[in-house]
Amino acid sequence: MNTEEYLEWAEPEAIRFTGLDDAIIGTDHRGNLVYDYGRMHDIFMKRDGMGDEEASDWIDYNVLGTNAGIGFTIIYT
Repeated sequence: MNTEEYLEWAEPEAIRFTGLDDAIIGTDHRGNLVYDYGRMHDIFMKRDGMGDEEASDWIDYNVLGTNAGIGFTIIYT
Protein backbone atom coordinates (compact mmCIF):
# COMPACT_ATOMS: atom_id res chain seq x y z
CA MET A 1 0.00 0.00 0.00
CA ASN A 2 1.05 3.58 -0.48
CA THR A 3 0.41 6.80 1.43
CA GLU A 4 -2.74 7.67 -0.53
CA GLU A 5 -4.25 4.28 0.28
CA TYR A 6 -3.44 4.72 3.98
CA LEU A 7 -5.09 8.14 3.93
CA GLU A 8 -8.21 6.59 2.38
CA TRP A 9 -8.35 4.06 5.25
CA ALA A 10 -7.86 6.76 7.90
CA GLU A 11 -10.78 8.17 9.84
CA PRO A 12 -11.64 11.83 9.11
CA GLU A 13 -10.65 12.86 12.66
CA ALA A 14 -7.26 11.14 12.48
CA ILE A 15 -4.42 13.59 13.08
CA ARG A 16 -2.34 14.16 9.97
CA PHE A 17 0.96 15.97 10.41
CA THR A 18 1.68 18.53 7.70
CA GLY A 19 4.69 17.62 5.59
CA LEU A 20 5.10 14.13 7.06
CA ASP A 21 3.05 12.03 4.66
CA ASP A 22 6.19 10.16 3.57
CA ALA A 23 6.51 8.85 7.14
CA ILE A 24 3.03 7.25 7.16
CA ILE A 25 3.31 3.46 7.29
CA GLY A 26 -0.30 2.45 7.94
CA THR A 27 -3.41 2.84 10.05
CA ASP A 28 -4.44 1.23 13.31
CA HIS A 29 -7.70 -0.62 14.02
CA ARG A 30 -9.43 2.71 14.82
CA GLY A 31 -8.34 4.41 11.61
CA ASN A 32 -5.61 6.55 13.19
CA LEU A 33 -2.51 7.10 11.09
CA VAL A 34 0.69 5.27 11.99
CA TYR A 35 3.97 7.13 11.42
CA ASP A 36 7.52 5.79 11.43
CA TYR A 37 9.72 7.72 13.87
CA GLY A 38 12.88 7.11 11.84
CA ARG A 39 11.29 8.39 8.66
CA MET A 40 10.05 11.51 10.45
CA HIS A 41 13.54 12.02 11.81
CA ASP A 42 15.04 11.73 8.31
CA ILE A 43 12.49 14.18 6.90
CA PHE A 44 13.33 16.84 9.47
CA MET A 45 17.06 16.35 8.92
CA LYS A 46 16.93 16.44 5.11
CA ARG A 47 14.08 18.87 4.49
CA ASP A 48 14.68 21.28 7.35
CA GLY A 49 18.44 20.89 7.73
CA MET A 50 18.22 19.80 11.37
CA GLY A 51 20.96 17.88 13.10
CA ASP A 52 20.35 14.48 14.66
CA GLU A 53 19.63 15.72 18.18
CA GLU A 54 17.61 18.72 16.97
CA ALA A 55 15.36 16.48 14.86
CA SER A 56 14.81 14.11 17.81
CA ASP A 57 14.00 17.01 20.12
CA TRP A 58 11.61 18.52 17.55
CA ILE A 59 9.71 15.25 17.19
CA ASP A 60 9.60 14.64 20.94
CA TYR A 61 8.29 18.12 21.74
CA ASN A 62 6.27 19.18 18.67
CA VAL A 63 4.94 15.87 17.38
CA LEU A 64 4.68 13.55 20.38
CA GLY A 65 3.81 16.57 22.52
CA THR A 66 0.55 17.01 20.61
CA ASN A 67 -0.96 13.85 22.09
CA ALA A 68 -4.46 15.22 22.18
CA GLY A 69 -6.41 12.01 22.65
CA ILE A 70 -9.08 11.46 19.99
CA GLY A 71 -7.57 10.92 16.57
CA PHE A 72 -4.01 10.85 17.87
CA THR A 73 -1.61 8.89 15.84
CA ILE A 74 0.73 6.05 16.63
CA ILE A 75 4.47 6.54 16.29
CA TYR A 76 6.37 3.36 15.41
CA THR A 77 10.04 3.04 16.28
